[in-house]
Amino acid sequence: MSELRLTRRQVLASAAAAAVVACTPGATSPSPSGSGGTRAVVPFKFLFGFTVQANPSMPVIVAKELAYYKEEGVDIAWDFTTDSTSIRLIGANQYNAGSVSDVLTVANFVKQGIPLIAMVQQGQDSARVFAVKQGSPIKRPKDFEGKKVGVKPGAPWTEYLAMLSYDKVDRTKITEVPVGFSSVELKDNLVDVLPVFIGNEPFVLKNTLNTPVDLIYPKDFGAPLVGTTMVANKDFIKNNRDAMLRFLKGTMKAQEYFIDHKAETVQMAVQYGGTATTRAQHEYIYDISQKDMQHPNGVGWIDKAKWQANLDILDDQIRASRVHDGRPHADSPACYGYLTFLSAPRISFISVSSTMSSIFGASVMSLRFTRISRFACHLALSMKPTPFGCCMSF
Repeated sequence: MSELRLTRRQVLASAAAAAVVACTPGATSPSPSGSGGTRAVVPFKFLFGFTVQANPSMPVIVAKELAYYKEEGVDIAWDFTTDSTSIRLIGANQYNAGSVSDVLTVANFVKQGIPLIAMVQQGQDSARVFAVKQGSPIKRPKDFEGKKVGVKPGAPWTEYLAMLSYDKVDRTKITEVPVGFSSVELKDNLVDVLPVFIGNEPFVLKNTLNTPVDLIYPKDFGAPLVGTTMVANKDFIKNNRDAMLRFLKGTMKAQEYFIDHKAETVQMAVQYGGTATTRAQHEYIYDISQKDMQHPNGVGWIDKAKWQANLDILDDQIRASRVHDGRPHADSPACYGYLTFLSAPRISFISVSSTMSSIFGASVMSLRFTRISRFACHLALSMKPTPFGCCMSF
């Protein structure tokens, strides 16, 4: 089979392909559920990127509650983090998979040699926006100059850095203030601009904190970034491929259930989420998330063109933003890592293939893919070998 030469515009194959980085010609499919064979129960540890809410990560909860994991012989356990950099723990094999909302975080960790691979898109579009008090004169990133802008735990959001570059903002004129997830910083005038997740914080600001807001959308200022992505430990996939397939099968089945069953899903979110989030807030989050969790090609689908466009945005806009001493304007450690990751504009795929293929699996280098089921992560559901010896393909 001849190797494909791909341009940067064609660089990313489907994330589902990445999930079978260990897939090689001649590989065989695991036994399907109910085939009569007895499978050992496998432990699986998942790291949530936030608390339990009716959002794109909720299908993991749904799959446990509806015994989808039990049907697949998966013993699921999980923990929570609110710091995107904590997905490093997945690379350290303390967790087998988890969710993350930042393209730059994934790219930077892969560049550092951390064994992470993107698998499925839990939400298609970024849920990150910026809130200002209703009626504020702040309408665009350029208006951030001279103002106080909140920064969530970890590094500044990729959307924020890209927006500043797009609108030619002098970041040295912005006062960046660390903020949490309570949203009180905007109500109490500690910041003029607050980074928020569209699914929940605008609701809290209006209904709990009595602070109506206007939203500034990154997609309107050069940053139409992808949404919540499930990543996994590459070495775990290689050594426990059947366990990963079983986990994905249960999760994707639960995502379709989530989309079709609002009342039941919200009830599970209330049950598992405790008192921090009200039922009304879960319903608000669900209504926003449900639409974002669908794709014409099936749940979990990763659009390779959109991912490539995201990498181009980071390359073209963040690299172009510089201060007077010639250093990158976006001066967080994560941004420096990214600037190293793509070291020259318009670089060809072949030049960075080792890094790019690490993000989505080495299989993007040599395999062609044909879609064989309605599920984006149909590798976990179809279990049918293709002419190329893989148990999945797009």
